[in-house]
Amino acid sequence: MAQVASCRNGFGVFRTEDDSKRRPAEEPVSRSTPPSQTGPTSSAAMDPTELTAAWRRRTLADGWLAVDDWHTEAVDAVAGTILLDGRAPSAGPELTQACGRLGRSRAEAGIGIAETIEDIAALFAVLGGGGPPLALVTAVAAAWAEEGLARHCQGGCEDPLTGLATVPYLRTRLTEVYREAGQDCTSPAATHRLVMIRLSPRPDAMDRVARAISLGHDLRAAFPGGDTLCGESLSAFASGPAIALVRARGDLPARYANLRRTVRLSRGAQLRMTPLPALLTEALRLVDELAR
Repeated sequence: MAQVASCRNGFGVFRTEDDSKRRPAEEPVSRSTPPSQTGPTSSAAMDPTELTAAWRRRTLADGWLAVDDWHTEAVDAVAGTILLDGRAPSAGPELTQACGRLGRSRAEAGIGIAETIEDIAALFAVLGGGGPPLALVTAVAAAWAEEGLARHCQGGCEDPLTGLATVPYLRTRLTEVYREAGQDCTSPAATHRLVMIRLSPRPDAMDRVARAISLGHDLRAAFPGGDTLCGESLSAFASGPAIALVRARGDLPARYANLRRTVRLSRGAQLRMTPLPALLTEALRLVDELAR
């Protein structure tokens, strides 16, 4: 029993109260409280199926594009391994191997490396453990790049790291643009522009890789239509440029200004936009000069 003091109309009032009936100062959250109201869900409270569902919801909310391509056997392998024996996320060799399998699966499906890494980040956001460990990100990226390079060696026209077109493909597109202009009696100098972005040199190799990937994302965000976006990873590692062949639409100045602001502030890059020359031979020569 305990005495409890209160005040009513200026007079002290004392009453007794059974300690066993008193409510604790901090009452635990009810089990019926929805997870969305209590923050990230504890990994110990989920089985692999529940984790997969929560992971998918978070990834889709973060902007995953290929909705039907998200769930694979590799996803199940990661979810099952990360909740090994119901404990907190395990970062052992089994999970590293499962993440490598996921990276290869994403590359085979044509999912970009940036979106693949963001997917892993979404998983750890669901688990509430902060960002994914570097070892797991490395496993995903290395397996993705290995599979992507294999596809690239089989004659692909897309750089596996940045997701951008190769320089030979850009030359092919220029040839098509000039041929179309000849048929339509138009001038490529009036209908198209070349946008060149050159990253500042950095000594750290991983930093150069990350900036090349981010640059590919920035270009696709600035020009989401049918423009040709070129940037090979080997050139990017050596501080080479990315080159975009874009149509001279009415919103091009605004898009270029936004891209310029983004890459100059966050990437330390230099930008240049120029009309296409009058002749195809001059355009091909210009691309060779810009790509050096």
